[in-house]
Amino acid sequence: MRQPDVHGAKRFIRPVTYGILFGAGACFLLLLIMSAVMGLRDIPQTAVSLIATLIFVLGGFVAGYVSAAFAREKGMLLGLCCGACLFVILSLASLAVDGGGFGMVALTKLAAVLLAAALGGIIGVNRRKKVR
Repeated sequence: MRQPDVHGAKRFIRPVTYGILFGAGACFLLLLIMSAVMGLRDIPQTAVSLIATLIFVLGGFVAGYVSAAFAREKGMLLGLCCGACLFVILSLASLAVDGGGFGMVALTKLAAVLLAAALGGIIGVNRRKKVR
């Protein structure tokens, strides 16, 4: 009987975990900055929704980039996994706060974050190493 490849799973889970943590951290920091700006200025609701979506997409990009840079392989796959996990986490948080449903806007956000995270994964794998 064949044993499961635990080493291969660790090579996949650890970069995804780091990517999700960095992506969520980037979202948190950017949302913190946005809340400070909103405290100083009056920003229309449509602009707030757009900025929050852009922050979410940027967090997905960071998640894909960090995970792929850490693993140095399978950038698009790792980026997509990080983007999907980040979408689930932030959607659950949004549902807890807002209580809204899952509609067309959520599907658009899912597509945007998956695209950004995959792009971040591709760039993360192909980044140049420092020559010492």
